[in-house]
Amino acid sequence: MLESPYPLQGITDADLQRLTEALWDWYICEACQSGAECIMARCAWKRSARLGRFFDFYKDITTSYVPDLLPCSEPALRRHEDIIGTILLLREKPSSKRSELTHECFSRRDAKPPSLADQHRAVNLIVQVMAMVKCSAENQPLGVLELGTQPLLWRTDKSLAEFMSSASPQSDNVNLCVHDDLNGRRGVVEIYHYTSVLKEHLVASRPDDGTATFEQSISKGNIPRQVALEALDSVQKILFPFDSDSECFLRELVSKQSFDPDCLRYDSTGYRMQAEQEICYKYFSRRLMDLFEELENPNPRGILEKWFQRKSGARYMMMATLVGVLFAVILARRLNIVYLQFGFPKEGP
Repeated sequence: MLESPYPLQGITDADLQRLTEALWDWYICEACQSGAECIMARCAWKRSARLGRFFDFYKDITTSYVPDLLPCSEPALRRHEDIIGTILLLREKPSSKRSELTHECFSRRDAKPPSLADQHRAVNLIVQVMAMVKCSAENQPLGVLELGTQPLLWRTDKSLAEFMSSASPQSDNVNLCVHDDLNGRRGVVEIYHYTSVLKEHLVASRPDDGTATFEQSISKGNIPRQVALEALDSVQKILFPFDSDSECFLRELVSKQSFDPDCLRYDSTGYRMQAEQEICYKYFSRRLMDLFEELENPNPRGILEKWFQRKSGARYMMMATLVGVLFAVILARRLNIVYLQFGFPKEGP
């Protein structure tokens, strides 16, 4: 019987260490595993301080997991070890169908298997941790994320490699937390700011021969290398370039809006191949062009803005003039009311 309806509520450094080992093959020395001072240069746990925002993200989505509490059955995710084991299974068998992976994950337990809905919810959560892509199974309510976006459908007859390929097609319809996507109606740009995670995926996907194909990246459960490079550069070279007013704005986002502080670490040379110092945008080009077009010709959103079609300086002047006239009329009306109320003293009885 569960002691709490939130089985993943407690998390330790050991859980986070096993998570980084499962995601990116980190080598963690015995001293760090025991909580002692690290003395090995090749120990990857030294980089864990940079992943603070990602660890917070992991804690948020895992502690909010609520299983289906059915009689004689266990939750799909009983402890963090279940997440680690499923990540390793997905990386080991990227070509297996989702239905086969789900069955293998939850059918080997002694207790009654969890409900199918709970199994799907668990797999969706794990994929979100692995690839930072929100997904949903068939016949499962998709739900609507913040700002109106929806999870991608991972069908039961498709493998992880096929799902990741559909999430990042050559037509630049990337779902990496809808990075650089402009919500024109609300005037909101959605930004994937976990640059520390992008860098770890670049390290993990870097092959010895200097090349990494799209298929090689997704077969390892990593964010495809080209996608990670474009997302990283779009944040640090286009939206918030170094030593600019935009960088000052980025610092405010880090301090006040919980953006990943790693966004301010502009040196990414150690994470790139020699041929990757300058890249072409294959996936985010359309979104970046949409942002540029919005900057040059902002879409009208308010009633007055739509009426004046904010596209020329003359119309801006006309709007300002009209607002000034309206303000003058309202002010004159208020003064007239005050004058009528207090300008004529009432006659005594």
